Amino acid sequence: MNQKSWFTPEGIEDLLPQQAKPLEFYRRQLLDSFDASGYDLVLPPVAEFTDSLLTGTGSQMATETCRFTDQESGKMMGVRADMTPQVARIVSNRFKDRKGIIRLCYVGEVLKTLNNKAKGSRSPIQIGAELFGDSGVESDIEVIHLMLDSMQSLGLKNLNLSLGHVGIVETLMNNAKLSTSQREALVDILQRKAIPEFTDFIASLGIDGVSTKQFLGLMTLVGDAPDVLEKAQFVLNQKDFGFEPHLNRLNQIVTSVSMHYPQVKVHLDLSDLRGYRYHTGIIFACYSVGQKLYPIAKGGRYDGIGETFGLSHPATGFSMDLRSALDMLDKEPVPVKTKVFIPTSNDLSLVDAVKKLKAEGYRVIRQLPNSDLPEGSLKLEKQNSAWVLVNA
Repeated sequence: MNQKSWFTPEGIEDLLPQQAKPLEFYRRQLLDSFDASGYDLVLPPVAEFTDSLLTGTGSQMATETCRFTDQESGKMMGVRADMTPQVARIVSNRFKDRKGIIRLCYVGEVLKTLNNKAKGSRSPIQIGAELFGDSGVESDIEVIHLMLDSMQSLGLKNLNLSLGHVGIVETLMNNAKLSTSQREALVDILQRKAIPEFTDFIASLGIDGVSTKQFLGLMTLVGDAPDVLEKAQFVLNQKDFGFEPHLNRLNQIVTSVSMHYPQVKVHLDLSDLRGYRYHTGIIFACYSVGQKLYPIAKGGRYDGIGETFGLSHPATGFSMDLRSALDMLDKEPVPVKTKVFIPTSNDLSLVDAVKKLKAEGYRVIRQLPNSDLPEGSLKLEKQNSAWVLVNA
């Protein structure tokens, strides 16, 4: 066999024991944390038909999805590139008769068609939590608190929370009566943060002076949360133009986070349109200062996604790539267990001795014939009808 065929594709890696063990520890820790907050675990399939997998997700997800033809039905299938739409499908179809708030969490490997080194692995291990059935700011606050608690439980410090609201730009575009093509162009410019191009584009629109001033002022509404919220009162003149509900929601979230997590710095960017075609309100991301530039975890409100499955739910949630975050976490989150080697034996008393050692936290390994013991290791040896630990 050609040795080159042994390599995995670009951006797809094996996880060896020194990586897999801490990853599994943190995965379990996060799921236990979600469970303690009332979030039930669901495990969607790794692949499904694209007509449901890509419903309501926009063109970017379609580009990122690996596809193949189902040999049973002849229909197109896709390997999930994001688990959030799958969870929305589950709520709309499998839980359609359930009333009230639905809290779900999930974990699994996803696959992207292309490798983006800046964003981490091409096959992230996605873990997240979603809250369905409430459109109020309280659910946004709950999910953001859960995200920050999760980051702290992983041992991450110097956390920054970045907040935005896609409704700000949406309201600006509505007030200026922009056409569909103008909206598409503006969103593209804002997502690329092309400020000189943005200024020229606004000047070319021929809109009224108030809208022009508000659009241009939008680019200054970036920075520490209290300062941005105060400045937005003057830049957007909120009471007359429909911005008040969005800014009030942001203010409530900032107040709550500042009260409960005083060590977390809150940053606002009211021009942020990350996930514009997917999110419908608050968007947020968590960073660790001094670590990767890309967010550790991110999320937001996406009230409309269930509608395409026949049952619309207001929803908010967050997710993270556990594989990518592993580089920032303690590589040995739990003490290394002491190894004890035992002989190959049919002695039934050895079974009880092994159970006792495992209960005490030892890692018990059977010594096979013709295998050498590592220097300085412990072994179990029978002395006077009793099994005792001795140096090898």
